[in-house]
Amino acid sequence: MEAWSCAMAVSEPCQALTGAALRVLAMCRSQPGFHRKSKKREREMSYDVIARKWRPQTFGDVIGQTPVIRTLTNSIKAGRIHHSFIFAGLRGTGKTSTARILAKALNCKDGPTVTPCLKCVACDEITRGVDVDVFEIDAASNKGVDDIRDLKEIVKFPPIRDRYKIFIIDEAHMLSSHAFNALLKTIEEPPSYVVFILATTEVHKIPTTIRSRCQLFEFRHIPNREIEEQLKKIAETEKVVVEDGAFSLIVDAAEGSMRDAESLLDQVISFSGDKVKEDDVSTVLGIAGRRAHVQLLSAIAGSDAGAVIALLDELEDKNTDFLKFLVRFGSFLQEALHAVMRKDTDFFPEGFDSSRLSAEDMILYLNMLVQNEASAKFAFNARIAVELIVLKMVFSTHVVPLADLLSKKKSLKTESEPESASAHTVKQGKKNLKSAEITGSDKPKKQKLSPREVFDQACESFSHLRPFLSSADFTPSDSTLSIGFHQQIPRLIREEIEGEFRDRLGRDLARSEGHRVEISFSYFVDKEADSGQEKLKDHPLVKQVLDTFGGEVEAITDKEKI
Repeated sequence: MEAWSCAMAVSEPCQALTGAALRVLAMCRSQPGFHRKSKKREREMSYDVIARKWRPQTFGDVIGQTPVIRTLTNSIKAGRIHHSFIFAGLRGTGKTSTARILAKALNCKDGPTVTPCLKCVACDEITRGVDVDVFEIDAASNKGVDDIRDLKEIVKFPPIRDRYKIFIIDEAHMLSSHAFNALLKTIEEPPSYVVFILATTEVHKIPTTIRSRCQLFEFRHIPNREIEEQLKKIAETEKVVVEDGAFSLIVDAAEGSMRDAESLLDQVISFSGDKVKEDDVSTVLGIAGRRAHVQLLSAIAGSDAGAVIALLDELEDKNTDFLKFLVRFGSFLQEALHAVMRKDTDFFPEGFDSSRLSAEDMILYLNMLVQNEASAKFAFNARIAVELIVLKMVFSTHVVPLADLLSKKKSLKTESEPESASAHTVKQGKKNLKSAEITGSDKPKKQKLSPREVFDQACESFSHLRPFLSSADFTPSDSTLSIGFHQQIPRLIREEIEGEFRDRLGRDLARSEGHRVEISFSYFVDKEADSGQEKLKDHPLVKQVLDTFGGEVEAITDKEKI
């Protein structure tokens, strides 16, 4: 009786974290009947759930994690066993199971080996979770720095019986920052007989200082095909008949997690018994099956809005998750698009008229779903959001492409303006006559511009000179042109007139007259005006400005003439 009470005290592996507990466990193991009593308790379990019954026991049993398993087995074969690992990935992808398998591979009596025997004491106890040298620690409930201090005390002592002392820290990201800091030195340089395995679903929460000291293994989503094959194997062994459509629903609901898929299968078997139908899975999990997708696509292709509403009402009565239904319907549309493009009529069930579907229609439906899926997630009512998206697909067949509208407009214009044979002949004759006039010797010539018009055009290009040029005298002759100014012209303006403006005007006149034209400029300043301007130069204000800025008066222009 004393041995039994001792066994009860230490049967849970996560509680043996102190030196005293280790001594108690060692004492209990020496008592007769320890293993026999534990096995008897296990036999008293009436039912072992599928997820535990089919838990991987060897590296070969792990599904969908080939890169991880290959790396671990090769390191064991080569004797390159690292002292710390991080197993990161989605729930139910085999992180903890692989950690246990690695512990068995290292501590098996035939090990280290990639194929543990599963029969020795170490393999058996690790499988049952009662091995004295393998510690499975739940970081969610042992996340403080004090718990890590206790762990560091245990690390100091070599294993009691096995080859390695192994610490499997589950949900390692739950450890506090102080706990990680306390673990840092130990995980970097542990004793040669210690191996750390940190399992987590949120690797980004583990400090970089810890990650850099461990080998990181990413456990990926398990492919749906491999999950379905494993479920079929389980159903066959359990002697349960399951429809293929039911398997597909379970696999999609598992979202890449093998454990979730096994738990869902267990739940559905409890509901249906030995024969599991697709409708049973749809009812239990609240997921619409392929039949609903086909019916919805048929209603959309037939522009039957009433059938769409009726189907959505039926799904709502079954408590269907409409957001998940929308995602699955998108996947179905993609598969249907591929079938239409490959002309695979076997994809659709018997009686479905696939001739109503075109690749353009399927692309349009998928595009509408992708564009509106994000807004559906934030809608106040998922049913209404899905209904709106599907009804848009129904009425999208009434939309006429722009190219068709343009071609139709052209055809209507052609029909509304018919030409008789005689009208066409007259029109063609006029066209020929016009082309003959253009190509003949009587082609109209460009009208010649007068010298004044040429001068005005040149002034347009020199708009800043217009105040001076517009008031100038203009005297043309056969080969000369005289331009006279009756106001004082600033020096810079005069240089531009006699330079660039003269060259431009000379080119334009030569092009218009057919010969070179000499251009001359003359300046006539009224003496009275000149005397008045001289008086302005002597004005006190003008002198003050000149003294202040150090300039000189270039010209004085009448404000009204500008």
